[in-house]
Amino acid sequence: MKNYLISGLVDDYRIKINLFAISPNHAIKVFQQKYPEATDIYVIQDLFKGNK
Repeated sequence: MKNYLISGLVDDYRIKINLFAISPNHAIKVFQQKYPEATDIYVIQDLFKGNK
């Protein structure tokens, strides 16, 4: 399981939460279950992590 940062619009407010999920699609489904009225949902990836 990995930690994903999910962002979505709920009542014109941008909500960002960290979720543990198997895949990005699973994380989005969990977010939709928690906030059924959410729109514009996407995963924010760690684009700027260094190669370690």
